[in-house]
Amino acid sequence: MRDSYLISRRTLLRGLGASLALPWLDIMSPALGAAKAKPPIRLGVLYKGNGVHPPSWDISGTGETKFELSPLLQPLAAQRDEVLFLSNVDHAAGGWSHQSSAVAFLAGTGAKGKALDRKQPITIDQLIAGRIGDRTPLASLEMTSDGIFLPEPITSYISFDGKGRAVPRESDPQIIFDRMFRGLGTGRNQVRNLSVLDAVLSEAKSLRRKASDADQSRLDSYFDAVRDVEKRLKESSSSGKDRWTPTAKPDIRRPPVAGDLPVRVRSLLDMMALAFWTDTTRVSTFLMANSSSRIVFDFLGINEEHHYLSHFVRNAGTKYITHFNMITKWHLEQYAYLIRRLAEIPEAGGRLLDNTVLMFGSGMKHGDYHSGRDLPLVLAGGKNAGLKMGRWLKYPKPQPYGNLLVSMAKAVGVKADGFGSSTGELAGLDREMNYDFGIKDDGSWTMTEKDKRLHVKGLLRPTNDLEKTNVYFVRLSDGSDVMIDAPFGNLNSRRVDHYVGRVATLSGPFKGEGKSRVVTSVEKIGP
Repeated sequence: MRDSYLISRRTLLRGLGASLALPWLDIMSPALGAAKAKPPIRLGVLYKGNGVHPPSWDISGTGETKFELSPLLQPLAAQRDEVLFLSNVDHAAGGWSHQSSAVAFLAGTGAKGKALDRKQPITIDQLIAGRIGDRTPLASLEMTSDGIFLPEPITSYISFDGKGRAVPRESDPQIIFDRMFRGLGTGRNQVRNLSVLDAVLSEAKSLRRKASDADQSRLDSYFDAVRDVEKRLKESSSSGKDRWTPTAKPDIRRPPVAGDLPVRVRSLLDMMALAFWTDTTRVSTFLMANSSSRIVFDFLGINEEHHYLSHFVRNAGTKYITHFNMITKWHLEQYAYLIRRLAEIPEAGGRLLDNTVLMFGSGMKHGDYHSGRDLPLVLAGGKNAGLKMGRWLKYPKPQPYGNLLVSMAKAVGVKADGFGSSTGELAGLDREMNYDFGIKDDGSWTMTEKDKRLHVKGLLRPTNDLEKTNVYFVRLSDGSDVMIDAPFGNLNSRRVDHYVGRVATLSGPFKGEGKSRVVTSVEKIGP
């Protein structure tokens, strides 16, 4: 390779109104004989609104590498060594809401009102984009596969800029493709009906003549991926019985968005992978379901709205929880797909996944109680950012969620001290902490009766009975359990779910006698 062959990292292939960013190549090295430039670290976020069913989500085990995935998390079983599960990371101790959970997912603090005319706190993705976005054609890329919930539009956005405004998100993979690869020159009308690769063919051939064998192989893989995405976008937009055919020739030649949700989601995930691969952007978010999502997942055999199913205590029944879990599992399958996709792409002697911090999660834990405690969170990738995967990190004490956001910013080279609810960085992302995951019984877990009230101290856990989701149990030192069977309103107002998995002290009226006594209303509860 000669010095004269070296090209800039920002080189674009251009032709007929199209422009094509390039993946990381050896030919982009700063100088012959010098250390090769290191690829940047990217940040990708996949958001699932409406929380989860906690008993179905929760992992079991005794240590960071000694754990068993729940049936709900099985889509990630094949990627076990590529992911890091987090437990005991909290938003807030108090009440939460759908709008709060959406804004707080990347802001680390709750929403200021339900409408879009209220200034919201800046989100970590936009803070990062503001610092490094000038290095890429797009500062950030925001995507969604859900609509806008008009009664509470704030629930439909997770990215807010420095002026507190919701950042528009795009749901059409074709428009995103055009933003990434189509130029705005005189040939724009023709290029919409022409493959990007065909449009830049001349420059592509010239580049191949300069490239090493290894770079030619990388280019072939990349061009194949672009061609494949183009093909699938064309097929998805031209198939289907409900496609509209204009009676007159329109000026705008873009085909309609694919109505098939699974196809559209996969296309959007491919867009994120291509955007990172080409360094078109280093920050991307994907809102897969907003925090009041009305999507009906009929392709899964489900006829109820996503939001309705999330209220599985008030809408009690095994069917509803089963359907809710099916949706969560499907979202996890899409996350697993993106992990695999990034792992398949070679980059600088490693993989694109190694240079990407990829988070999946929701802004609430319990879908019906709207709990901000112990958020369902998974990280993937980030090897070259120092992250250590293949673990379950269960903190012995609750950690502020803002600390995770600060650590994610640090991973991509951005300092974000004091962001949101943070008190520092989140420990343990880069190394094993060797925490004792067990909760020690000190012999004080007991039950007493006083003033016609039952006073209980012990380890709180939820029922596994899908027909009785308002039931909890408190484990005592003698091995017995005290049942809590109270109305939804009482459990919700006392934030009982906040103490699940912890030693709690509670009191309230009861029925029954001896060890068969059941707390019927929680009057007080605390750690």
